[in-house]
Amino acid sequence: SLCSDVDVLILFSHKIPSLAKELAEEIFYPMREMGIELGYGTRTTKDCTRLCREDFQVLTSMMDSRFICGDSPLYLHLMEDLKQKIISKKAVAFCKWLEDFHDIRMEAFGDASHLLEPNLKEGIGGLRDYHHILWIANALFGLRAPRDLEYLGKLSHNEYQELRKHLEFIWLVRNFLHQLSGRRNDRLSFEYQEQIAQRLGFKDQDNFLAVEQFMGRLHSSMTSIKSLNRSFVKTYFSNRRVNRKQYQASDVTGGLHIHDGEIEFDSAITIVSNPLLLMAIFEQSSRSGCPLSIEARRLVRDFLHLVDNRFKKSEKAVEGFLDIINGKNTFETLSQMHEIGFLEAYVPEYGQIKDRVQFDAYHIYPVGRHSLETLRYLKNLNHQKDILLLDIFSELQEPESLFMAGLFHDIGKTGKDHARKGRAITCKILDRLSYDKNRAEEVLFLVKHHLLLVETATRRDLNDEKAVVQCARIVGDVGRLKMLYLLTWADSMATGPTAWNDWIGSLVNDLFFKILHILEKGELASLDASKRVEITMSEVRREMFQRNKNLDPDGFIDVMSPRYLLASNPLEIVRHVEMVQGLKRQLNNHVPSPFCLNIRENELDECCEITVMANDRPGLFSDVAGVLALNNINILSAEIYTWRDGIAVDIFKVMNSLDPINPERDWHKVKEDLKRTFTGKLSLTYRLGKKGEPSILSNDKKPARIPRVMVDNGSSDFFTIIEVFSDDRVGLLYLLTRTLFDLRLDIRIAKIATKGDQIADVFYVRDFEGQKVEDKEHVKEIKDALSFMS
Repeated sequence: SLCSDVDVLILFSHKIPSLAKELAEEIFYPMREMGIELGYGTRTTKDCTRLCREDFQVLTSMMDSRFICGDSPLYLHLMEDLKQKIISKKAVAFCKWLEDFHDIRMEAFGDASHLLEPNLKEGIGGLRDYHHILWIANALFGLRAPRDLEYLGKLSHNEYQELRKHLEFIWLVRNFLHQLSGRRNDRLSFEYQEQIAQRLGFKDQDNFLAVEQFMGRLHSSMTSIKSLNRSFVKTYFSNRRVNRKQYQASDVTGGLHIHDGEIEFDSAITIVSNPLLLMAIFEQSSRSGCPLSIEARRLVRDFLHLVDNRFKKSEKAVEGFLDIINGKNTFETLSQMHEIGFLEAYVPEYGQIKDRVQFDAYHIYPVGRHSLETLRYLKNLNHQKDILLLDIFSELQEPESLFMAGLFHDIGKTGKDHARKGRAITCKILDRLSYDKNRAEEVLFLVKHHLLLVETATRRDLNDEKAVVQCARIVGDVGRLKMLYLLTWADSMATGPTAWNDWIGSLVNDLFFKILHILEKGELASLDASKRVEITMSEVRREMFQRNKNLDPDGFIDVMSPRYLLASNPLEIVRHVEMVQGLKRQLNNHVPSPFCLNIRENELDECCEITVMANDRPGLFSDVAGVLALNNINILSAEIYTWRDGIAVDIFKVMNSLDPINPERDWHKVKEDLKRTFTGKLSLTYRLGKKGEPSILSNDKKPARIPRVMVDNGSSDFFTIIEVFSDDRVGLLYLLTRTLFDLRLDIRIAKIATKGDQIADVFYVRDFEGQKVEDKEHVKEIKDALSFMS
């Protein structure tokens, strides 16, 4: 590649002349001045042999070496020396070292075949996998030229041609990467991906960005190279073969056999006479836990044309496919089907999403791999340590519908509204499979509504009975709710590390149990709101009397809003009353812009609850949000209440990301920043703007998306709901809330969700007169202003 480093060896037969090093410096100095990253050395053949024996890393360099000029017999003598004295004697140890080296690469660089920012050289599926194949071929068979892999039958003609095609694409991408970065660079970071996609000729299509097409193609190439390397090593050398159960002939489908822990076809002729063996071999792999041999993989690829409409509708093929879904080793078997191309041959719709990449930092897998990972989480529920998940799964009598939904839940991700589109596509697939109609309805429901729980939990006020009842009506029965909950968890876990955490889990659990209560007891079983308020007030009076008999509870309760009393538990209310007393003492002492700050940590969900009480004023919530952002505190949600006496109660749920050794110091700074902000001595706009300036040391550029703003007046009886979807950046929440204040909107509830590098923020608002925002021009201004600020 353009900026790859170059190592040059000046070879001598015996003694190295005294002037050799000075001569080498003179020869190679101009090349280094030109910016070529060049290393050089002077050695004898004996030195080279000794170093290769001591360090296999040096041996791989010598295996890749090419003669440039000079005494060619001397070079050939060295190559023969290495072959006779090291390679032939230490071939097994060398191959074992390569397997260990593979594991080191996996730990250091990850599986490049699905990473968002893959390492093109060292990542698994990168160029080093190709080198791995060549080194093993050299050590075991003495092959030097890549083409010998085909000539000597180690790879089929099709395999070699595929390998060359994928390598040429990766080499081309790597050259563009070097060109754009102006240096040797193998990590394809976000900042270069769009430019390389453009240079390679990819064009934006409907709902499919050029960069997503490019990364899908790259992942496909790297997956193929990874698969070929793994198969090559397994076929010609494997130091880790495990002892598998020995199957009798009666245990194996006719036309197949198991040899040395791998499944093989009896012959190619048996496939021609019985194409259904193409499904049967995967069914056997699932049942036995034995993978397909490299020859079996070749034959499946060569005969994929036999997977025609008649094959797909065959009752025996459907039965085999469902046995794989319901049986053991489902993920491992489907992964083989995915890599070989059989899964997309049998389910063509899967081919549309197999290598589909979403250009963001939230989804860590291409859609196809994500679907398989989702199914893996579902299949492993029997081994879950989470009691709730385990109990719910154990109550399912027939989990097949759940498994099918796990596989197909994102099948519609070829455009917008993928859940609804996915339902229509899944319906066609199930019709083709003559799938049981009752089970099909369950699968289609789960596919269509697989985002219902997590989106409602993270974007809606769960104290609003209307939102919960709407969900309950959509779900309909307890069985569906339980499957939907499990699919929600598995989908989130398979998406990436930011898609599911303790906080999101607690919200989804809360929603799950509220819906469960409605479905089990009926919509009218919950207490009337007025009765709930009466019970809360009674408990508050009792608790306040126990703490301070001189206080008049009703004097405080009378100024509290019904919404506040419905949403807060009695102990929280009493704690707020104590804060109000502290606030009033500050007012009596003429403290400027007084406020009270209370922090409560929750170790269960690794969150903190921050309560700020102050005299209500426009922009208060925005100021608090800005101070928290300034101190790197991530807001998860917020509840905003105003008592009738003008006291604001702003309650924030935040991630507990402060210094675990000395959190008091950090909270003290938050309090000081709030004090300075409230008294006009700290400019949040300036501070956050400066904090958000990109560092000259940072090269990372995240994917850019067009902001999307939605205004909903139908989902809540009392509030206008505003949803903002945008790329995240420092201080964005402050800007959004400040803009809403400028638009004379009063934020009552905020749900803040960060998905990797993107946000999905939801605000329940009313205008300053306490009304919903229904004026069309005002709604348009809200959308335009928030889009601009995002």
